[in-house]
Formats: sequence, C-alpha cells, structure tokens
Amino acid sequence: MLVTDKAGSVAKRPPTYIRTNAFLEPFQELINTYGIPKYKEANPACLYAVTFPFMFGIMYGDVGHGAMLLCFGLWLVSQGDKLKYTLPDLYMPRYMIAMMGFWAVNAGLMYNDFFSIGLDLFGTRFVKDEAASAHGTSDFYTPTYDITNGEADPSTYDQTGPYPFGLDPSWHGTSNELLFVNSLKMKLSVLIGVTQMFVGIMLRWSNAIYENNKTDFIFECLPMTIFMVCFFGYMDFMILFKWVTPMGNPPSIINSLICMAMGQVDTAPLWDGSIDLEAKLFLATVCAVPLMLIPKPIILWMQNKNKAPAGHEVVPDEEAACEDDGHGHGGAFKLDEIIIHQVIETIEYVLGTVSHTASYLRLWALSLAHQQLSLVFFQKTILNGLFMDFPMNGIVLFLLFAMWFGITCGVLLGMDVLECFLHDLHLHWVEFQSKFYNVGGDGNEFSPYSQKRVLKPKGE
Repeated sequence: MLVTDKAGSVAKRPPTYIRTNAFLEPFQELINTYGIPKYKEANPACLYAVTFPFMFGIMYGDVGHGAMLLCFGLWLVSQGDKLKYTLPDLYMPRYMIAMMGFWAVNAGLMYNDFFSIGLDLFGTRFVKDEAASAHGTSDFYTPTYDITNGEADPSTYDQTGPYPFGLDPSWHGTSNELLFVNSLKMKLSVLIGVTQMFVGIMLRWSNAIYENNKTDFIFECLPMTIFMVCFFGYMDFMILFKWVTPMGNPPSIINSLICMAMGQVDTAPLWDGSIDLEAKLFLATVCAVPLMLIPKPIILWMQNKNKAPAGHEVVPDEEAACEDDGHGHGGAFKLDEIIIHQVIETIEYVLGTVSHTASYLRLWALSLAHQQLSLVFFQKTILNGLFMDFPMNGIVLFLLFAMWFGITCGVLLGMDVLECFLHDLHLHWVEFQSKFYNVGGDGNEFSPYSQKRVLKPKGE
C-alpha cells in the first residue's frame, strides 16, 4: 500500500526483514545479491536450500568427486567455531558445500559414475549375446527382455525387473554409451527445468493472491500457466510417456512438437488421438498470449482515468500494485508507458520461456563435460600404469596417482566446482526468479537503528 506524508509525497516502501539461520543464511545471501524481496513478497530461500545443491549435483554428478566435496563440507561444519573468525568466507557456506557434495554423490549414483568408472552395485540386467560376441561385434549385450511390436515378450522377460537405481553398468564402455547417456541427461535437464519454472509461476500466484491483485492473477498468472503447461508441460509428458511405454520404433518428440506448432500432420503420433489433443493444447497456448497482452492495460486505464495523479492521495492496494509494484512506474498514470511495458513483459515471457527451457540444457552439458574430463584424466594417468609389468607398474602408478590427484583437485574440485556453481546461480537468478520477481527484487532491506552509523562522519 502506498501512503503519503503531510507534504503529499509518496512514502517509501516498508523495509523487508527476513529471519535466517546458519543453514539458510548463504542461500538468502544469494537471493539478496540478485535483489531484496519486496515487503511480504514470496521469498524463495527455502526452495533455494533444496533446488540449488540439487541442480549443482545434477551438473557435477560423480560419486568420487562428490564424496570428496561432501567430506570437505562436513569438515567445515565440524570446524565451524574455529573458522567463524579466521575464515568467514568458508564458515558461512559450510552447510551449502556439504549439501552440494551430498547431491553430487546422489547424481553420481544415478549416472553410475565413480571417477569415470561404472559401479556394478546390483548386477547388470543385460545378458551377453555369445553369437554376436563370436562374430567380433562390440554390441554383444542384449536386454533380458525383448520388445516386439511395442509389447514385451513374457517368455524372455527378466523377473528381477529393471536396474534398481541409476544407469546399468553394462552401458559403460559400449560403442553407443555416449549417445544413450546424452539422450538421458538431456531429457532429465528439460524435465527439471520446466518443473522449476512452473514452481516460479506458482510463487507468482502466491504474490497475486496475497496482494488480492485480481488483475495480475487473471490476466498474468493464469495465461502464463496455460502457456507453460499446454506446450512445455506437454513436452515433458511426452518424454515420460516414451520412457514408460514399450515401443518398437518410438517417434521423435521434436518432430511431434514441430508438427504441433506448425499445424502439420504428424505421421508418427505417440498414441491414437494425440494429434487432436495437440491441436487443442496449441490453440490454448496461442490464446494465452493476447490474454497476457491486451486486457491488463485496459483495466488499469479504466481504474485510473478519473483519478488524480498518484502521489497526492492514498492509492488502494490493488491499484498500487498495478501502478507501482507491477510496473515500477511511480507518479501519474501514463497509458503509453503501461502499454509499452506490457508488450515488453509479454514478449519477454513468451520468448524467455523458450530460451529458458533451452538454457536448462546446461545441466546436461556440464555433466557431460565433467564426465569426459574425469575420463580423460583417468585414461591419461592411472590407466596407462595398469598395463605395465611388475615391478615397474608399482613405481609408475605411485607417480601417476600423484599426478591424477593433483589434476583432480585443481581442475575437477576447483575450477569445475566454481563453474557448476556459477551456472547453477544463473539458472536460479534468470530462469527461476524472473518468473515471480516483478522488478528484479526492488525491496528495501531492513536495517536496525544504530547511533554509531548515524553519527559516523560522511566519507568514513
């Protein structure tokens, strides 16, 4: 709510005070660096505490390197009292580092990657094809169940089921390993990205509901949700549908989306009736754009056409949110500025949603980069020593291990951790927070009264 003082000028927005603890403090610091939340605006610190280390783990994903990072974080936690005043830069993010290491281990188990080596924890669900192996082919592993015409053959189905958790170890070292793993990680990145952006829109819902701003709720939150769910949510549904449905010749999701957007006939639909559903979903997606663009400026103009310029009266909550909080325009109502702002906001959301979805592919790209770097370092150092004869191999392995450990600490535990951290920060600041921070977090941080600060001479 905007209020005026005796001189008729608009008073400042109430300051924002956020109570934190040792665990949430580093995540709140990241949010405040991007922008202070406005008074009583949704604060995503609790979500950051889960999604930030989780998405770091998706990018870093290695059991060995993640365990080393986890041990370092646990050591920082155990030495917290000693580091509080000697190394405050390591003291504050100690819990964050431990969580990042934990989720890196979790993702490494999911990728079945331990210093670039596969772990056979539960036994492979593939059987060796002796006939193919006798002919010298590299692809001599076949699944223990056959897929015929989209149905599983019960006579050859493995009763133990699929691999319990993560990637089957038989994929490591095969000729098509990179092709399969890249497809898996790329689809996981899209699923996680769309889910996080949808959560950001739900936070926008919470802001509109709490402020009782019906205009923003009906003509921004709802069409944004329709646009997100009907196209990108449907894309995620197609990914999951292909994963859980046996198909002899599965169609391409990209081709289905192109046919959906261009209005072309899909010659290879996912299931019977999917073409009609896609046409209806895309129609809803297209209709959501003018719903975001046109009604809100008209409503704001009707609400303010008979009113004096803001700053000379008390403005109701909803109108204040529309005039000032929603657009960053204080003072008199200007229709041309509102229209320009709404056009920019609509274009930014529509195009931004497409680019942001593609931006989440960095989860896959950095995971691939980490795995390939780890593999190269292992092959060029320790693996060479394993092929030497005794006793030379013992001496060489000792030196090669020192070389491998130094490169690992310098590159994968130093540079790569920082790189994944920065990309993770970009995903949260740009792709996530832009969905519900109206003006990038233009709140005023609460600062308690201090005589020392007030009486401090200027320039000191």
